[in-house]
Amino acid sequence: MWLERLDLEHDNMRAALSWMLESEEAEPGLRLSGALWRFWWMRGNYIEGRRWLEEALAKDGRPSAARAKALEAVGWLADDQGDIDRAVEAAEEGLSLSARVEIESSVTASFLRMLGSAAYVHGDHEQAARLYEESLALSRQARDERGVASSLLQLGNVSGDRGNHEEAKTYYEEGLALSRKLDDKALLASALISVGAEFLLQGDPERGAVLNEEAAELYRERGNRGHLQYALDNLGWAALVRGNLQQAEVLHRESLALSRQLGDKLVAAEALEGLACSASARGEAERVARLFGAAEALREAVGYRQEPREHALREPYLVAARPRLSKARWDAAWAEGRRLGFEEAIAYALENAWGG
Repeated sequence: MWLERLDLEHDNMRAALSWMLESEEAEPGLRLSGALWRFWWMRGNYIEGRRWLEEALAKDGRPSAARAKALEAVGWLADDQGDIDRAVEAAEEGLSLSARVEIESSVTASFLRMLGSAAYVHGDHEQAARLYEESLALSRQARDERGVASSLLQLGNVSGDRGNHEEAKTYYEEGLALSRKLDDKALLASALISVGAEFLLQGDPERGAVLNEEAAELYRERGNRGHLQYALDNLGWAALVRGNLQQAEVLHRESLALSRQLGDKLVAAEALEGLACSASARGEAERVARLFGAAEALREAVGYRQEPREHALREPYLVAARPRLSKARWDAAWAEGRRLGFEEAIAYALENAWGG
């Protein structure tokens, strides 16, 4: 209900933010932009939300609880776009503020999760687990059930990547149960995506697809685009593993187009590789090399270290495509892909896709 009200009032909110940020008193702009970030996140307005938040943060540099909440907001939007450096910067400033200004424990726990997310993206699972455990303890202490559920799900991701599947299952089950209890559909959908991805990586694409389909439906029935790209990407991989190339291509193209709108480089890289695998199955070796090259460059820009189970999904398609070209031609096509920018890579993938 509130999301629909904010949809109707969005232009008025924009006008209010413009007026606040032009006035001499900047804190109201910080407070309003910090309050709106979950709306921007759910509706997929990452780019616009970050623009307002950065302007408000630049306008008022004084330490305050309002600044901390705006930093939390800009950090998570940056994290979802794969701008890990900005997320870390926001989290570190936020934690520094918490030592000088009275800030809600739930916000401090959120900054710890943000740093945990950065460590996870960079492949430092030990550091990620430590930060997520700190966040979990602080969220429990603050009785912030949403923060507890988020920390549990992130710990599940880390445990799964480290091969501790029973431990991951325990974290996921508790996080999923708490998400359902809270009746927080956005949190529940995020939980379903995490658990579904784990099933997919464990070699059970059917169960992985069921959970991601539920997540996608939750997002779509509420008109939310934020994180829908994850569900679509996972569904594309599930379809690919099950041999349904056409469905996989449609889903990865949809995920890629949405990632472009959101400015999400990390999921875009995943979808590019999904399309590369479909191209491999059709024998289009040069396209495979270009798309993998483009995805590699995007991942490097984000700083994401792909885990072995993810690489294992892709390896058969790479192995099948490589012998179709000489080493020189393969390397040249790969290099051509690496030189493509974010927009260029997506345009190439979508305009030349099967059925596109």
